[in-house]
Amino acid sequence: MKSAVSVNRYQWVLLMLLVLCGLQNACADEYEPENTENWAVNSAWVKELPILEQEVVLVSLGLAVSTHVDTKLIPAVKSRRDMQWVLKVAGTSNAMLVPLATNSPQIRAFYESRSKVYLDAINGKIDADEFERVMAEITRKMEQYTARISKEQIDQVRRKYRARLLDTETALIAFSKLRVQ
Repeated sequence: MKSAVSVNRYQWVLLMLLVLCGLQNACADEYEPENTENWAVNSAWVKELPILEQEVVLVSLGLAVSTHVDTKLIPAVKSRRDMQWVLKVAGTSNAMLVPLATNSPQIRAFYESRSKVYLDAINGKIDADEFERVMAEITRKMEQYTARISKEQIDQVRRKYRARLLDTETALIAFSKLRVQ
């Protein structure tokens, strides 16, 4: 009888340790995805680009996420909660682009503004109409700013960094989803 109690105590202590470790990991995972350093490593090359190339790459990454949101995530929305998650993914991805804009304060400001608008929508500070209006204004300003970049320059940069751009695009989408789970 005594050994059964000892085993039960041992199992109970082991269970409590596992639960405490699990809670600690769950709290940490809530804020940072596993292997977060991979995003920093995967995206570091963007920070080193000359201004024109950096702007093309950042706008390309932003467009890739927007396309993914519009074609994959929004069509799958079935509830308000799903839509909140989509908004969080989109906002997070914009926020993740901000630190990459080391040579372009204008592009950095656009992504900061977009992140804030997503956050305001998530927190209910603005309605859908205001969200659309503000995002359209930010997009208009971004288009005006980048209008000086020719289609040939854009194509050249995208060709030059095709593989890296695709890898970073994939990582951006994946890590933005992980960060909001």
